[in-house]
Amino acid sequence: MRVLLAGGGTGGHIYPLLAIAAAAPDWECSYVGTPTGLESRIVPAAGLPFHAVAAGGVSGKRAPQRLQGAWRTARGTLSAWRLLGRLRPDVVVSSGGYAAFPVALAAGWRRIPLVLVEPNATPGLANRLLMGRATRILVAYEAARSKLSAELQARTTVTGVPVRSVTGRERTAARDELGVDRGAVLVAVTGGSQGARALNAAVCELGDRLAEREIILLATGQKEYDRWSGRALGGLRIQPYFWQMDDVLAAADVFIGRAGAMTCAELTVAGIPSVLVPLPNPAVHQKDNAVLLAEAGAAVLLEEDRLTPDALWEALEPLLRDAAVRERMGGAARAIGKPYAAQAAVREVGRIVAGRSAAR
Repeated sequence: MRVLLAGGGTGGHIYPLLAIAAAAPDWECSYVGTPTGLESRIVPAAGLPFHAVAAGGVSGKRAPQRLQGAWRTARGTLSAWRLLGRLRPDVVVSSGGYAAFPVALAAGWRRIPLVLVEPNATPGLANRLLMGRATRILVAYEAARSKLSAELQARTTVTGVPVRSVTGRERTAARDELGVDRGAVLVAVTGGSQGARALNAAVCELGDRLAEREIILLATGQKEYDRWSGRALGGLRIQPYFWQMDDVLAAADVFIGRAGAMTCAELTVAGIPSVLVPLPNPAVHQKDNAVLLAEAGAAVLLEEDRLTPDALWEALEPLLRDAAVRERMGGAARAIGKPYAAQAAVREVGRIVAGRSAAR
């Protein structure tokens, strides 16, 4: 079974597809994205064949950038048409983002089944434009399905976000690896691979408020590290990046950070309560993800325009000081988590291909 994966631009588009590939070792998977996107580095490192096609974004851009993005997408669609003819996949699985759009469009013209994976609570622009062409739509949450028309809902399955395994790491081993006292209350903070300056600034004011055996482990982002590395005080520890996220999720009692699709999915699977500060860009739907977790009782939503050291401490202190609050919110997170989303996606894709083969 030949499967072509398409998606890129952010980890939230890339990692769900890699999780699907990992859950189906008998598939012959390859990946297509843009030549300069994050996927061009992550996918080859994961061991999958990578093919590059041109693409460009148009949403939220100025007129000259939109024209440039449209031109790149047109060229990329022609390249994708040729690529599909050469690879002859049985199915295309797309997670959206402008990097996936040319391939998904060409798949429709080639009459190749298209399965869309939507990791956010609100479907992104590329997936919304392609849903009418999709054979099957896999969404993370019932809230995403409910926003679709009745015709699209009939082709939609709620699988959750396919994620890597975040529950297999043993907590004490993870804490030993991170150099964290086994009895400490650990708060993990990250604004993503690039960091978030507003979040770093607020967290760096909290070091002297921590009690003994309370630790904040802050990953500032590589570019931000030099700015903040000298601010470690009390229980505040600072590093540029979380290279072993599995260890961090296994060790943490609380999480503070952005509300990307993958982050929210991993938090719910791991059962970690959180304070979420969504990226203040409506095009990336992080606020919708954060609202969903907050309404479930799994997270506290703190918007960036309200982010101050005092506001962050007000949200964090009950989680830091009260184990019962952590347990209640962690349980709420687990209640909406879907640890077998990748396997569910594999089953759905397999059914599509099997059904098409039987119809021939």
